[in-house]
Amino acid sequence: MNKIQLTEPGWTRQNIWEGCILASIAHAVFIADAPDLAYEHSWDGDNYSTNDGQGSRGTVAFGQEIYVAGFRNERFAFNPVDANQYFIEASDQIQQMAEQETLQYLLDEVDGEDRPVVTTVLWESEQSVFSSHPYDVMLERGADLLEVQASAYEAALEYWEENFELTEEQLALVEKLYHLKLKDPTRQILLSEEDIQSINANDVEGIEESRISFSEIGIDWPSP
Repeated sequence: MNKIQLTEPGWTRQNIWEGCILASIAHAVFIADAPDLAYEHSWDGDNYSTNDGQGSRGTVAFGQEIYVAGFRNERFAFNPVDANQYFIEASDQIQQMAEQETLQYLLDEVDGEDRPVVTTVLWESEQSVFSSHPYDVMLERGADLLEVQASAYEAALEYWEENFELTEEQLALVEKLYHLKLKDPTRQILLSEEDIQSINANDVEGIEESRISFSEIGIDWPSP
């Protein structure tokens, strides 16, 4: 499958990573009172996964200066193509990351065996971003899951505020944690008592899900 270079802004590795961090922090605050939606955003090391609960899911594997993203929209997955064909024109480095990281989160049973099933992919290599499909088709086939994360900070923040119905105190906490994370991505951050009050959660299951989500990006609740 031929690769297509994206010219639309916002889909660079750094911008996508920052957008995924913002989404994850806002989501971790939100699920403290909505644990049933904890599956929507998650991290496993440097791999970020998102799921809209309506038939679309995707994973982005982040490298030092590259990323590889794969998506599956079930509406287009009825006759799956060999996932490796989507990366046939990508570099060896991208193909290796796709096989070892991204595609491992998109496995499904096909003809009695577990195989990665994707309906569109994109990646950054040598400071250029490529997809297996034209931009609008890429979004339709599942990459719309990353559209907010690829947008500008203020627009994304406003989206998550409305989508998660964040209070002023929760929104302020999201902004604070986001900027701390960007300032030093490797720093382990410990929530303060004031931070916990801002989250304002009383659901025991939700608090545990929030703990888990925060811990996946290096932010810890204080010990009980």
